[in-house]
Amino acid sequence: MNKKFAWRKLNISALLAMVLVITLCLPMQVNARGLIDTTQPGDMTLQYTSYEAENSDKIIPITGVKVSIYKVADISPNGEFKLWNTYANIGNFPVTDINKINDQKIWKQIASVIGGFIYQNNIWPSASITTDNEGNAHFSGIDMGLYYVGPVVKNANDCIYSFDPFMISVPGLDENDEWVNPVNVLVAKVKCKITMLPKEVSYEVLKVWNDAGYESARPSSITVTLYCDGAKYKTVTLSAANNWRYSWKYMEGHSWTVSEQVTGRYTVSLEQGGNTFRITNTYNPPETPPETPETPGTPDTPSETPGLPSLPEVLGAVRDNLPAVLGARRLPQTGQLWWPLPVLVIVGILLIVRGIRKSREN
Repeated sequence: MNKKFAWRKLNISALLAMVLVITLCLPMQVNARGLIDTTQPGDMTLQYTSYEAENSDKIIPITGVKVSIYKVADISPNGEFKLWNTYANIGNFPVTDINKINDQKIWKQIASVIGGFIYQNNIWPSASITTDNEGNAHFSGIDMGLYYVGPVVKNANDCIYSFDPFMISVPGLDENDEWVNPVNVLVAKVKCKITMLPKEVSYEVLKVWNDAGYESARPSSITVTLYCDGAKYKTVTLSAANNWRYSWKYMEGHSWTVSEQVTGRYTVSLEQGGNTFRITNTYNPPETPPETPETPGTPDTPSETPGLPSLPEVLGAVRDNLPAVLGARRLPQTGQLWWPLPVLVIVGILLIVRGIRKSREN
């Protein structure tokens, strides 16, 4: 006999937005805050709880589930993040500078992209903790920085409890916009009520191309990997043959992430609306170098540098000892000729010799 099952997944987008506002650094405000002592160890507690029933105020802790965190960026004393090289080179990263994000939807996209990259490359977590009897996952002695928190799913009390992944910083920001360490965050409260067995729901991943005029650069197919609750579920191929989309069904109440193998000169953005994942590939044409104006032509250079005219050996010393400024080694200025100079020197010497002889004869 089938056991009755209970399930309901709270839409926690608003709660995550609240978490991000409290914990993430908004760079346009860092000048008003004190500096961070990045040498101190970080401390963070994440609490996972649920309601006993939809209309009940009784809180049930989500115990015995593993929570994994992955450090993706360092944080400077003034609160600016610097992505690790492992993540800075992700081809489908949705922004070029994480310190200029002012939209919480972008943080959700970043969590989805980083999560897919982590699962695709089997990256080991920075730390993993099992929630205690109060539903707390306490991380102590961790590095300061920006972290990706993986999805959490638990089957208990005839319910499936599902918590989406998100980004969080250590230290965080309190209600006074000041840095705080340790960081204590209530991740979400998942409500649950008695229902029938969880049903199958439909999911879809859709590829959209933003490459008008460059369709010839588009690959004939792409590979997308689907991850369910952080574990690889399936790898699918999208192409024109299947209209660049893939649909599948799965039991409700699970966290899904998709990741694409990026090729060519494309950047990728990912949006999730309900159970549909929309992947947009935008083509980045190569930069065209600016046209260089033609430089005026230079006159042909003689194959041999003109030298001094042939002189009698007795005058060699005169030629060899010419100052460099007068010699052929120095380029003359425009309109200046150097070759007559040695001739004039020779003529001058001959005239001096002749004058001396005439003086002796007289």
